Order: sequence, then structure tokens, then C-alpha cells
Amino acid sequence: MGQFVCLNGDIIERDAAMVGAFDRSFLYGDGLFETVRAYGGVPFMLSEHLTRMGDSAAELGIVMPDAGDIATVVVRLIEMNELADAYVRITLSRGAHTGKLVPDEPTQPTLLIETRELHPYPAEMYERGASIIVSSSVHNSASQVSRHKTTSYLASILAKREAEERGADEAILLDHTGHVAEGTVSNVFCMRGGRLLTPPLDMNILPGITRQCVLGLARESGIEIEETPFRAAALQSADEVFLTNSLMEVMPVGLIDGGALANVPGPVTAKLATAYKKLVTDSV
Repeated sequence: MGQFVCLNGDIIERDAAMVGAFDRSFLYGDGLFETVRAYGGVPFMLSEHLTRMGDSAAELGIVMPDAGDIATVVVRLIEMNELADAYVRITLSRGAHTGKLVPDEPTQPTLLIETRELHPYPAEMYERGASIIVSSSVHNSASQVSRHKTTSYLASILAKREAEERGADEAILLDHTGHVAEGTVSNVFCMRGGRLLTPPLDMNILPGITRQCVLGLARESGIEIEETPFRAAALQSADEVFLTNSLMEVMPVGLIDGGALANVPGPVTAKLATAYKKLVTDSV
């Protein structure tokens, strides 16, 4: 585990890092975060992650420090902590509570940047596929907050706990109309009838960086794509299902609510996973 973190511009030892008891992220979940994967000491698609954080901060009225300065610190911390393949987390809070639920003026933000050793998903998961369930929790597609990566993460935690209690790796949330939205930590794709389906962003799902990257790779490969709502039954009868996020990359799904899929990994999933790894290699 890395020894140093950066808190509000100061690089300090991890054990010395403390955030105030009245920070709004602690009191209200009033903050944002990004998780980034570094390969060989190079953070992959860091600029895209910081752009997403910046867009969310602007919409939510949170002051964000300069993205270029954040990127510089990320690279420095990876070097200082002597990491190669690394987990990077950037957490941005609105800052200290000033006594009003809605501050009169922009507040000084709290920014924590940490890098630590990456513990990747087990190799056998990519061979057998992840096990997923359809959660009893509901994704709120009517809320604009749902499309932001906020520190208010309780809904995902509860759904993830439900998955673990049912012996699964990930939980898929449906919206109030019964359509597939997203996983607790992932975006969802399925192959049906020669088309690659994934829920649209207007369902207020997280605009995943890896999701967007995989969509681009699919287009380059000539795969027909449709960003459209679909129900859980479409997953269960799909030719292939896979999940994406920055840490897992492209993860095939092998079981859905205990039912096995035939193609694990399927040919499209394998093709996109290979293309993603090549993109990483070419980029870093």
C-alpha cells in the first residue's frame, strides 16, 4: 500500500491524513470521486476522468481545483509510492459545513488524492465470467444526482451487499419502469440478435469512462450498437453479457440470478476485451 497521499495540496503520510468532522462529504455525502487504474505507473484516461469530475462539479456547484494540477499530483504520488499497476482515487468534497444546508457562497473544497497497490479481479473471473443478480434496489432514473459519481453511495452499497449475500459478484439495478440501468460499480452490455445493447445515458446512469471507450471500440469493429432501454429478461436470454469499469476493464458475465450463459466469454466480449487491452498498451 502506498505511504503518501495528497490532502488539499499537501503531500503527507497516509496515517496523518485527516478530514474535519464537519466536512460536508461526511455530513451529507456532498462530494464526488473518481477511480482510475494506472498501468506501469501511467494513469489510464486520467484526463477523461477529471473532465467528468469537472463537469459534475460545475453542475453541482462544487469548486474543483485545476485538473492539470490534480493530474500532476497523481503521477507524483504513483512515483513516490513506488507503484506500477495502481489504484488511484480522487475525492472532492464541497468542504466544511458553514451552518446552512445550501451555502450562500462557494466553499473551499476538500481534495484527497490517494494511490495504492492495485489488487485486480481474479484471472479466473474472466474465464468463468462474473455472477450477477438483479437487485431489489431501484435505480432512480428521475434524479439528476444518479448520473454523477457522488460520495453518497449507500444505494450501491446496499445492492452490493445483497449480491454478496446471494453469492454473486455484482448486482444490477433496474429503474422504476423495470428497465436495466447499471451495476453497483459497473455499466452493463449485452449482445442480442447481432446488436450490442446498453442502457442510454438519458436514464441518468453514470457515463462510464470505460463504457464510452468500449462503445468506441465496438464502432471501430463494425459492431452494431443500440443505446436503448431493455428489461432484465433481455439479459437472461442474451447471447453474451459483460460489465465494464476502469478497474475490471471488460468483464464477461457467466451467471445471471443463478442461470448460466452459454458463451463465456462470448466472441464479441473477447474481441472487445482484447481491443481494450491493446488500447491500454498503445496509450501507456
